[in-house]
Amino acid sequence: MNKQELRAGGLSAKPGEKVQGFITVTDANYQMPATLINGTGQGKTFLITAGIHGGEYPCIQAAIELGKELRPEEVNGQIIIVHLVNPPAFNARLSYINPLDGKNINRQFPGDPKGTISQQIAWFMTQELQSQADFYLDIHGGDIHEALPPYAYYPGVASPEVVAASRAMAVKLKVDFMVKSSATTGAYNSAGIRGLPCIMIERGGSGLWSPEEVELYKKDILTVLGAQGLIQGHDVVLDKEPMEITHAVYLDATCTGCWYPAAKVKETVKKGQKVGEIRDLFGQVLETYYADFDSMILFVTTSLAISQGDPIITYGI
Repeated sequence: MNKQELRAGGLSAKPGEKVQGFITVTDANYQMPATLINGTGQGKTFLITAGIHGGEYPCIQAAIELGKELRPEEVNGQIIIVHLVNPPAFNARLSYINPLDGKNINRQFPGDPKGTISQQIAWFMTQELQSQADFYLDIHGGDIHEALPPYAYYPGVASPEVVAASRAMAVKLKVDFMVKSSATTGAYNSAGIRGLPCIMIERGGSGLWSPEEVELYKKDILTVLGAQGLIQGHDVVLDKEPMEITHAVYLDATCTGCWYPAAKVKETVKKGQKVGEIRDLFGQVLETYYADFDSMILFVTTSLAISQGDPIITYGI
């Protein structure tokens, strides 16, 4: 049996225990629901975080259900599951931001202990949660106004060993695509740069969730846990690995107005093909966007309203 107590944000679980409650961000009156599972067998420590964006529902429900269903006697090692990083956004049904400071938590890593609340949350997750993990899984989805197929990201701006270990987790998922990320922001990229093997999964969107999506999410998570030896009996043999996207373009709105996408998720587009446009409130075109190369559409914003700087569409090869 593990001899080490598992601790996070004021919660603690002794060897062989599962504890559920709220973890408190250091020096801030901010709490996140979490499950700590200290397994009966020896093994690695695995961190799972959901709901950094409060409108991404399938991942949040999957975390809630796994926290309820997993038992210490099934676990070799330790598992920390944060069900919902951003309760204020979830309760307010808001996309992207934490309404307490108007910031996107995922863009604040590795954080600042003296900064705004979102920066303190990122610092806490970096220093207290990620720091004790051997593997990290950050689960997301299309936000309230976003559509996307199931896919995974793994960090590309990390050491070769971390990139390889992260990709090895991504290839086991039952998703359509996996993307080698060139970004340096975000909870998982920040963790990867600091040496923690990690992936981010995207599934669901448009402010919806279904039991079927949640079950698929849970199976993916259990598969990854099984591959790292934390649980048994969840090996999955895939017909094929996810298609790998080695280069992606993330288009943001260059102006505020009404967004009219000209391509759908998983549609193939040719170089120079129009992928969307923004018009003003009189129907006049303000900006038109075109594909830079032959590619596949990975993400589309579905809302009519768009603000300058908002993501609008992603495509890749």
